[in-house]
Amino acid sequence: MESYYPNKKKHNTLSTLIGRYLSLIALAGLVLGQSVMADGVTANQPLAIDIHAPVCTSRRYPVIPKIPLYEDRLIRIQADQARINKQDVSTFSGSVLINQGRVQLEADRASYVYRTDLLDAFGNIRFITPDAMFSGDTLHANLKKQQARLDEVVYFTREGGNGRANSIQMLDPQHMNLHKASYTTCPPEKKPDWSLSASKIKLNRETEVGTATNVLLKAKNVPFFYFPYLRFPLTDRRMTGLLFPSIGSSNLHGTEIRIPVYWNIAPNYDATFTPWYMSDRGTMLQTEFRYLHRRNHGQLDINYLNKDKKQNDETRDSLRWRHNGNPFKGWTTAVDYSRVSDIDYLKTFGNTLNTTSLTALNQLANAQYRTGKWSFSATVQDYQTISLVNTLPYKRLPQLQFGSHFPIRDNRLNYELKGEVVSFDHELDNKVIGNRLDVTPAISWPLRTPGAFLEPKLAWRFTQYQLENTSATDTSPYRQVPTFSIDSGLIFDRNTDSGNNGFLHTLEPRLYYVYTPYRDQDALPIFDTQQTKFSVNEPIKADFFDGADRVEDANRLTAMLYTRLFSRDSGAEVFSAGLGQIYYFADRRVTLPGRAPDTSYYSNVIAELNTQPGRIWGMRSDLQWNPKESEIDIANVSMKFATQSAVSADLSYHYQRNVIETAGAGLRWQISTHWSVDGKQLFDVRNERNLESRLGVRYDSCCWAIGLTARDRYINALVDNDRTVYLDFVFKGLSSISTGKRF
Repeated sequence: MESYYPNKKKHNTLSTLIGRYLSLIALAGLVLGQSVMADGVTANQPLAIDIHAPVCTSRRYPVIPKIPLYEDRLIRIQADQARINKQDVSTFSGSVLINQGRVQLEADRASYVYRTDLLDAFGNIRFITPDAMFSGDTLHANLKKQQARLDEVVYFTREGGNGRANSIQMLDPQHMNLHKASYTTCPPEKKPDWSLSASKIKLNRETEVGTATNVLLKAKNVPFFYFPYLRFPLTDRRMTGLLFPSIGSSNLHGTEIRIPVYWNIAPNYDATFTPWYMSDRGTMLQTEFRYLHRRNHGQLDINYLNKDKKQNDETRDSLRWRHNGNPFKGWTTAVDYSRVSDIDYLKTFGNTLNTTSLTALNQLANAQYRTGKWSFSATVQDYQTISLVNTLPYKRLPQLQFGSHFPIRDNRLNYELKGEVVSFDHELDNKVIGNRLDVTPAISWPLRTPGAFLEPKLAWRFTQYQLENTSATDTSPYRQVPTFSIDSGLIFDRNTDSGNNGFLHTLEPRLYYVYTPYRDQDALPIFDTQQTKFSVNEPIKADFFDGADRVEDANRLTAMLYTRLFSRDSGAEVFSAGLGQIYYFADRRVTLPGRAPDTSYYSNVIAELNTQPGRIWGMRSDLQWNPKESEIDIANVSMKFATQSAVSADLSYHYQRNVIETAGAGLRWQISTHWSVDGKQLFDVRNERNLESRLGVRYDSCCWAIGLTARDRYINALVDNDRTVYLDFVFKGLSSISTGKRF
């Protein structure tokens, strides 16, 4: 079966990681074929490969020589002296070069027996491919049987790996044995910083599987990991095996040990099982199952702890299923289902601010069909509450939506239709439930020129309910309301210069008027409607109620003014600024339950300022100014600075009056070739507490790296901060081993 598995997340088992590099020693194509030709062919355009560039820069790494590349299978032999004898032994001496296809063999002397197809080479042997170079003392090959042996091998790969082998023996084109082989990405020396070795390696290209015995991972020639037997793939395909374990300690769980096991079920299925031992709680089994087909893919995560010793031996578990599909032309499907055993599960086992602060888990399934001009969707949505505060939304069982997608035609009449039918339910018995039909047809006539636009639009919205569990006498209330709007704007532009830079400068005033008459909607329930605010994210809206249970009575004018700068050379926007406000001509009488009508004559003033003058730095900012109280209600600022390689930094500030105020900073500094620093700080200014801080220091050599990271993360007011120290050690070209300790 052909493998369609995505490359964005590969599972590298221990055997896969080790086998990938041990298999590089294989002399694929060493058997040179059947046809022989001796001549002085001039090489084609050569291919130069710098063997040390990807990992280390050291004179101790040789450079793979340039070799000619041929598309045919003929053997070409060059030598200072040659004696050709088709009946007996042909000998070649003095700078012998043997080329075939994309490989080259160099030796001091070589002999070839035409009748038996035996080839022997001696002295300063170098076997070169585009990916690697092998040196040895003697080479014996039987071209007829396609067998070969190279003794006392030293090799270098294009990725920067190198090593030795006592001998490499090709039994046939599909089978190869290596004896006492080693591998490292460190500079070639007697005691590299780390190395991998095996007493014997067998490569079977027929099954695409290799085996190795007595595998040792060494640091400065001191063994610290031993694998008596390994199986590994000879290609990029995945293989069942162990992943690197992790060991640590935590005040939440005690001593922790995780040993992941990867199961390659099929080319488009795999699973990872991770027993997570916690001395204070027990052993949790974490399971990740992934699948991928031509028309769908997804992932199922299941975690199960039979008895939690710190929580009265309760069973703790969680499940999440994510799925996306395209079963037929025009159809898409999606599933996002999450469930946990108890409300404290994410506080205990979650590891990010986002997961530990959740109050409800989404449980959704959706199917959508879209043609060129229409779309239809069906959604089933439920929630699991994981908070003591009752914030559980209504269930949608189901929600059917439809809408038109006609192309917009300028200076002509345009049509639009959208609507939905929803059945709402709730787990609380005292909640009103029922069905809702909502339909909105609309017509518009957009008038556009290169420097101006005017778009009048007329919409009519009809909403009908069928209610249950209500004390109202009318169980089928409805609402119908028209909305008229005019969107208009001008675009002025001119060329301007600043130094040697040329820009296109625009000035864009925009006016948006909307009128919706008042309709008494107090008898209508609130299923899924919230009131949004005027903001820079979406300033032009006909209705600031999000949901069909309320429609705003509007008689207002939105005034916006934008200015932008575009580089004439690249066309990129290097600067933009915007300013806007809403002017009301009548009070807003439609409200959500418990809220008073809005009688203000104007809204907050919104403003935004964004600049990206080059690749080095940029800034984005917005704010909302309350003119009644002469105070800022909302402010957001973020700045980023980055050189090409040495330093990158970011600053952020978020403020919402009487709600939240946070300041953050991040830094990545490549101090030198070997040393780098990575840090992050997020501080709650309003409550004077640290939300998250992280500081990491890393040292990189050419073949290994070590990093130390400390993190302090706020979970919530009921749980102590998560304080963690990580120590990472990386073998470049192999993998990494990490230990973590929480305080």
